[in-house]
Amino acid sequence: MVVLQCEWLDEQMISERSGFDLGHMTFSGEKGICTSRGKSPDQAMMLAIAITDLLYGLETLLRGAQSEYRFVGADSSFSVWFKKTKRGRISLRSGTTELGEAEPTDLCKSILQGVETFFAQPGNELPINDPVREDLLSSIQSFKRCLREG
Repeated sequence: MVVLQCEWLDEQMISERSGFDLGHMTFSGEKGICTSRGKSPDQAMMLAIAITDLLYGLETLLRGAQSEYRFVGADSSFSVWFKKTKRGRISLRSGTTELGEAEPTDLCKSILQGVETFFAQPGNELPINDPVREDLLSSIQSFKRCLREG
């Protein structure tokens, strides 16, 4: 199983988040962990935009439009490769770190759970008037539809 954890760069509560605020992602699998935290150079990313990109990219992979997807964090060099295996699973790798494999639906459900858990936490949601919010919500809804259809 693969687990996604997201966090804002600053751990202090601020009055209002922005879709352009920086943050980190950590992917954990049965074989390894990769994170954007603590890297030199810094690999923090525009988190809400990166989550939107991740969901759309995984949706494309899940729908079978491509056999691999390389996620690159928005405004970051942090990346994770998602690649379909011959057994129909999806393998994950970040640089030389192999994270493991998962069934496509299980992987996507776990990623969605990580996203929803993150945004459900107080202070993590984007304001209604944020320019990134609509794209983010659209990507989440599209990803959920894809999982239901898949």
